[in-house]
This record gives sequence, C-alpha cells and structure tokens, in this order.
Amino acid sequence: MAAMNIDLPRNWLRAVAAGAEAAVLTWLLAVLGALVTYVATAAAPGLGDATWASTAAVGTGWWTLALGGRIPVEEGTVSLAPLGITLLAAVLLRGAARRMAVDTLAGAAIAAGSFAVAVAALGLVAGRGSGTHVAGALAVGAVGALWALRPEAFPRIDLPPGVRAGLATAGVALLVLVGVGAALVAASVVASWDQVAGIHSSLRPDVASAVVLTLAQVAYLPTLAVWALAWLAGPGFAVGEGTVYSALGTTTELLPAIPVLGALPAPGATVGWAPAVPAVLGVLVGWWRTRGRPLPHWRGAAVAAATFLAVTGAVILVLGVAASGSLGPGRMATVGVDAPLLALVLAGGLTGGYVAVLVVRLPATHALLRSLAAQLRGAATPAAGATAAGDGTPSPATPSSPETAASAPSATTAATAPTAPTLATAATALTPAEGPEPVR
Repeated sequence: MAAMNIDLPRNWLRAVAAGAEAAVLTWLLAVLGALVTYVATAAAPGLGDATWASTAAVGTGWWTLALGGRIPVEEGTVSLAPLGITLLAAVLLRGAARRMAVDTLAGAAIAAGSFAVAVAALGLVAGRGSGTHVAGALAVGAVGALWALRPEAFPRIDLPPGVRAGLATAGVALLVLVGVGAALVAASVVASWDQVAGIHSSLRPDVASAVVLTLAQVAYLPTLAVWALAWLAGPGFAVGEGTVYSALGTTTELLPAIPVLGALPAPGATVGWAPAVPAVLGVLVGWWRTRGRPLPHWRGAAVAAATFLAVTGAVILVLGVAASGSLGPGRMATVGVDAPLLALVLAGGLTGGYVAVLVVRLPATHALLRSLAAQLRGAATPAAGATAAGDGTPSPATPSSPETAASAPSATTAATAPTAPTLATAATALTPAEGPEPVR
C-alpha cells in the first residue's frame, strides 16, 4: 500500500509556535494580574481559603472572557468581554507570525489553529474546561494570523470597481468609528474625573490592587467605546436591566462601585443632534475616498453602496455582540447594546452619507445639473426681455403671421443695429431753420 504524502506549508512549525506563543503570553498577563492582587491582599479576611491555584484559575477565567467564555457566579454568570485583551491577543499573534515569517494562507490557518488549541489546553489545565472560548479563540486567531499576511499572500481576485471602492471606504469608515468611540470615552472620563476618582478612593485599594484595578478597566475600554457609539447613534446601551444611556435620553439605576462607571452620562443629559453624526461621518469619509476617483456610472455606485452597507453592518453587528453580556445575577444580567439595532442605525447612517457623496460625484449627476442650469438660463432670457419691455424699452414684436414675420426685423438685427446714425439723422431733420411743426 503506497504511503500518503502530505505536503506541509513552508514554515509550518514556526506557525505552530506563533499561535502557541500568543496564547501563552495573553494567559500569563491575565494570571499575573490575579496573582499580584492575591499577594497584595493575602491577609484580607474576605479571601477565605483562596490559594495560588484558585487565584490562577480566576485569572484564567477572566482571560477566557476575552475570547467569548463565561464565568459562573452565584445565581448568574459573568460574560462581558474585556475586548482590550481580545485585541491584545490578535496583536500578539500578528507580531509573532510576522517575526516567524508566516507568509502564506496555509501558514496563517495553522497559526490560528495552534492558537485555539493552546487556549483549549490552558483552559483544561486551569479547570476552565472547553467551551465557547475555544470557538472565540479560533476566530481571534484567524483575525490575527490573516492580519499578519502581506497583500501578495492573498490570491489575486479581479473585483469590480464598485466592490473595491465599497470595501476600501468601509475600512476607513470603521477606523474612524473606532477613533470616535475612543475619543468619546476619553472625553467622558475627563469630564467626570472627580466622580471617577471618588469611586476609586472609596474602594481604598493598596498600590498593587490599584494598578490591577486600573489595568482591568483599561482592558474594557474598547468595550466602552462600542457603548459610546451606541450612545451617539441613538439606540443607547444598558448597564443593568431597566437602564438606558442614549444621546436622546438617559434612565439609570444603582450601579456597581466600578470607577469607570462614574463617567456614564447623567440623567437628563440629551444631545439631540448626535444621531446625525454617523451620516456626517459617512459624507466626510466618502468625500475623501472619492476625491479624484469617482465611479463612472450609477450601477457601480449602487454596488459600492451595497458593499459598504454589508461590510460596516456585519462588523458593527459583531462588535455589538462582543460588547454585550452580563456582569452577574439579577439586574446586571443585562449589560451592553442591542447589536442588530445598533448595526442597522449606525451602518445605515454611514451609508446614507456615503450614498449622498456617490450621487454628487457621478458624471451623470453633473450632466443633469448642467442641463437644468441651461434650461433655467434659457427660461430666464425671455423673462428678462419681457421685463425690459414693461419698463418702456422697445422690444421686437412677435410676428403673428408669415407676412408680419417677413417684414419684422430679427432680434439679432435689432440688437446689433447701430444707434448713432439714427440719432444723427433725427438731429439733422430737426434743424433750427425749419424747427418743429407748431402744435395746433
């Protein structure tokens, strides 16, 4: 029986190492934070029978949250993901794959699979088992590994110009959204700094605990940025059942003593024009992307708009799902955004602004505007002539019959006939010798 040969991609072993390295590094960072807190508060009576192993298990559980996992608590679960750790895992995998020369699609697939396997193994060792965090790890690994590839690693596909334009503009629009969300969070924290610092001080953490608490909140900043976009677009977000934080109105209840929550909008604070911002961003991004390279026809513009809507809507939907979950039992089981509604409103606003720019940039629109302007000028010329006649200025008569039309001078002739000889003739006729005929 002939042996079956399997051709492994170039640098496949390095791809395995890259995936495992990224998983282990992110796990170590999460566990290290838990261990530092344990050491700093080892004498606290509230720790009970906590041990090094149980503390490492807690850190591992928090690490799995970033990959879509869940932590069971009394009468509930904690599932709100610290998207900062998620982003860090993708960045570390990208750096490891670049450093280890993983430059093919097959190598990227191996790196992503290695990352997911390492996550599953670490979870089993720490007592977390295997669950949704493994599937999340595979998705995060795929993003990080593909992010590491250079453009020449992908197969060349001749996409229609409309699809290319829609994809490129959607990428820019999503980057702008991320920046706007982060800026809103930063501005809110700065504006509410006294309240944030007051909650932090009320917890009375020591130096090590303060550092860990701060880093834990920093890990949730991307999650808060998605909430900020939901606030801006209008659908808003919830921090507990019965609460709504939106630019159109705020309904709040008692909140956990987490310092960063002190930056949430106060009740009664409204910004009625905020939901128009996504459309404005769509106009700005679309205007910049179409500058000097407008699409030549309506069909391409329609394809670009549809592609833009599909890509932005899908990414915002995923971000909305990732930024939602629970923070415990009872009211805190509902935290985050309505992901489908957010995707519909936010992507719809962006697409509306982009479509407006596409329509303005089309050559057919320019031709239509020129035609309308010519018609308006043509309609204004007779109106100007009629106005002049009403002021007492002679105007050429409109011929009512062929004979009249034949005897009447044309408008062009009347307009170009010199007036100086006519006046001179009249002056010669009215000589002082003859004088005008006396009025009888």
